[in-house]
Parts: sequence; C-alpha cells; structure tokens
Amino acid sequence: MKEGKNDFIKIAVTTNYNMFNRLPMQRPTGSKHTQDLVESVRKKGNTRQVICCKVDFFTGSKLTYVIDGDHLLDACRRESIPVRYEYIEIINKEDLVSTMACYNNSSKAWLLKDYIHAFSYCNPDYFTLQSYMALYNLEALMIASICNNTNTYNAIATSSAKIKNGEFKINNPKAKEMCKAFSDLFIKIGAADRWVKKQFLNVFIQAYGSYDHKETLKNIDKHIKTIKVMSDPGHANEFIQKNVFNLI
Repeated sequence: MKEGKNDFIKIAVTTNYNMFNRLPMQRPTGSKHTQDLVESVRKKGNTRQVICCKVDFFTGSKLTYVIDGDHLLDACRRESIPVRYEYIEIINKEDLVSTMACYNNSSKAWLLKDYIHAFSYCNPDYFTLQSYMALYNLEALMIASICNNTNTYNAIATSSAKIKNGEFKINNPKAKEMCKAFSDLFIKIGAADRWVKKQFLNVFIQAYGSYDHKETLKNIDKHIKTIKVMSDPGHANEFIQKNVFNLI
C-alpha cells in the first residue's frame, strides 16, 4: 500500500519486522503478555493492528516507531506471521507521549512513574524529577510537592494532573536539598501510616528553613512508637508540629 500525505497510511501488512523501532520512553515489554498474544493468534489469527508513527525526533531521520502494540509485534515475530500496522500523525514529542498514554491506558493503566519516565525524554523538569526519585526513597507526589513547595491536598492533586498532562514544572530552587532532608526524616519514620507520612511532609514544607534538622531527627527517635501507631491526620499534624519540629 502506498503512503499518502504526511506519510499517513490507514492499514498495511508486512513481514519486515525490522522496520519497526521501539520508542525509548515506552514501558518494558513482558514475556508473559507476549506469550498470551502468541496463544491468541494461534487460535484466532491476528485481528488487530500495531499503531505506529514516523518521526525524526530521535535520530534526525524519519523512522517507524511503535506507539501501541509492542507485544503484538513480538508475538507476530515469534510466529512468523504478517504484522498489520497503521500510521497516525504525531506533531511533537509531547504529542507523542500523550498519544502513547492514551493508547496504552486501554490495556494496562499508566502509573505516575510511567508518565514521568516518558515525559523525561522531552521535558528537563521531568528528567530532574525522575533523578530525584532515583536518589531518594520518596513517593513521586511527595517529591513533586517539594519541587513546587506545596503542601495542601488540592495542590498535590493538581501536581498529579499536571504530571499526566505534561505540564509539570519545578519552581522551588531548594528542591534537591529539601528532598535530601525529607528523605532523612522519611527513613526514620519507617513503617508509619501513609497518612502520617503525608502530615510529616506538610509540616516539613511549612517548617523548612526554620527548624533544627538534627534536633528533629532526635525527636523522631524519641517519639517513634507514638508516630508508628498514629492514624488520625488531624491529631498527627498537631503532634508532629509540637513534638517533632518544635513549632508550637
């Protein structure tokens, strides 16, 4: 089938598996999923197409990349059967990541870390966020909150939406040092309730720059038994302010 305007074709068929390239920001494939598709095509044949784009973002030359259907491609390759594929038009890298998320969410929902990994290839703030996630044992939204110096529930929810929409920005110049400091506290807290940890983050962002870090670490050790059994967010916030950070 001939390619039309903007290298766009509806559906074509090929056994040239090497023409397809894997996007660097795509999630890893799994052999279990591939095996399931192998069994499916053996029984019913291949009734779906691989979704592709042809872009020059990565090498300077237009190449065919798989947006959705890596497992199906692997199954067809294993069985030596033709691959049905379709090109869709992609404007830029941000459009590519958004399109990937849209297609891939239909089979297995993207986690927040998947969005961060994908957008890190086209947005330096995401690359920095991902590097902080590798350095510090903190949840992605905790790091995002520190990067934006926000500690309210609505602000955290907004950070999640911005990450998924490709709109996340780091506007806190002290983000790295704050992540390191909070990681020290987080390690001390250990197996405390998740909501208690969020209250620690709230108070930490509020207190940063005016609390004694070493004294706070000692206070956590002193009250760790109480901290680990707290479950009420309101009581936890007040206790942490008073007995850990010495704010009230």
